[in-house]
Amino acid sequence: MNKISKTKRTMRLSSLPAFVFALAAALALVFAFSGAGTAYASGAALYENPNTGEIFLTPGPGRVKVGQSVVNQLLKPNAKKTTLQINNLKATEKKLEASLKTVKGETLPAWTKHITLGTLVYMGYGYYTQTGFAPALQLQENPAGPGHNGYNAFNVNRAYLIFLYHQDNWFLKLTPNINKSNNYTGVPTNSGTGSGWWNTGQGGWVSSSGTTFGNEYFRLKYAFLQFNHVYDANGLTVNLKAGQFPTPMVAWEDGLLGYHVAERTPWGFLGVTSTQAGLGVSGKFRSNGKIYMAYNAGFFDNATFHQGENVDQKSPQARVSFYPMGADSNLDGLGISGYYAWSAQTNQFNGYGNVENNFPTARTSAILDYKTPQGLIALQFDYGLNVTSGGFASGAGSISQDAGSWCGLESVANPVYACSYAGAAYPFNVNGSGPDSLYILQQHNTEHGYDAFGYYNIPNSKFGAFGLYQRFYYSTPSLQTNFTEGNPFDFQRVVLGIAYHLNSHITLTVDDQNYQFLYAKDYRNLSSTSAGYINYGQWMGQTNAYFLQARIAF
Repeated sequence: MNKISKTKRTMRLSSLPAFVFALAAALALVFAFSGAGTAYASGAALYENPNTGEIFLTPGPGRVKVGQSVVNQLLKPNAKKTTLQINNLKATEKKLEASLKTVKGETLPAWTKHITLGTLVYMGYGYYTQTGFAPALQLQENPAGPGHNGYNAFNVNRAYLIFLYHQDNWFLKLTPNINKSNNYTGVPTNSGTGSGWWNTGQGGWVSSSGTTFGNEYFRLKYAFLQFNHVYDANGLTVNLKAGQFPTPMVAWEDGLLGYHVAERTPWGFLGVTSTQAGLGVSGKFRSNGKIYMAYNAGFFDNATFHQGENVDQKSPQARVSFYPMGADSNLDGLGISGYYAWSAQTNQFNGYGNVENNFPTARTSAILDYKTPQGLIALQFDYGLNVTSGGFASGAGSISQDAGSWCGLESVANPVYACSYAGAAYPFNVNGSGPDSLYILQQHNTEHGYDAFGYYNIPNSKFGAFGLYQRFYYSTPSLQTNFTEGNPFDFQRVVLGIAYHLNSHITLTVDDQNYQFLYAKDYRNLSSTSAGYINYGQWMGQTNAYFLQARIAF
């Protein structure tokens, strides 16, 4: 029997609205999960026996079909009750928020409401299919030198703690950086005997001075005070900042890349720092709600954020970006940017009195980019004067870059051009004799490069793709007069990768990175007894690695 109720109790429709509603809702769910194409209320029927009040699914003797309007009315949600429940939830939420504020006000000082805490961690794994002489492909990586194919390591490249105290028109930012040192940062002795470690990649002993054994240590990345809108009229805003803060170019490039966790910027790869101490201004020009110009400029120490200043001149740096068609707050659209930085080191305070040197350096760039909410494409041209070391500073033996992540001169006294100074990747021409090194002191060496980079995040997907291409050329008079094969340090770098945005806090990337010398084949084809082959050709293998990286931000 197709009865809904098998009890002997008779039930009238008018007295059982709750029962019928529950029954109809259950039937609607059954139809929905069994593939019914329409809702129960508009596609099924109920039948009542007026004499007994029983409800049936199928027609039969003495059964009357229940009107569709009655069924619809029974299935209609109780809007009044739902609204009441929502209002009750909102009221409860407000009470909880008020209680939390009361507790916070009673237990914490009032100024704590202006504090924001955060963290940023870069970590990953790298596998080198080929090892060679190259700057570190990733910050704080310390790969082996030539002949160590298969080198691999897990790394926590960077870990930042971010403290921000903010008021209406000003804020204070403090960012300690827990930084991993390389295994050692001693100076090569270039000899077969001595105290320290024998390094097959360098071909000699490494002295024990400056030993760090890979320990993590504290250094301050950011510490600056910024006053916003000190001038705000006629569409132009001016912000002032003082302390240790991002420089106009490299930090901006970091953001433009989109996937800085995996890639190093063109200038950053050459050892130019993203942070220096100084005074700066920044701001934008707006019209009709759109941004047409953004700028960032300042006077900085010549030293990086992890060095002490040893020269008397300061370094002016500036970047100006124009958006001819207007841009939104995310700077989407067409952008044209120019960058300039200059420094000179005519007085060096290195503990031994003033040393007079004529050593000007300059960097310029022109950048064309087009940005959308999903992606970016950027083209960049770079030009430099005496910046082969990415900011050589402070006299003999000093290094201005992160250990293991720079290309430049080993020292004034021993002018050897080196890449990845710490670890196993040591320079060509380790004897540093004669003109076969990039000895740039009191010379006017020029450099220029071409870059292209971009990314694309697939709409309605967690996946993205990114890439970078960089070519860089040196013009070193002493080298160009001794070799006809081209400057041995000219290089090409390629990065290709994919990304997965796990959630708003975690991004994962997988990429392949390759570094090779442009004239490697020419030098490797030289006679095995020639100076070009001995000093360069035999060492000019490419560097290639695969990386799995994670960016974690809260």
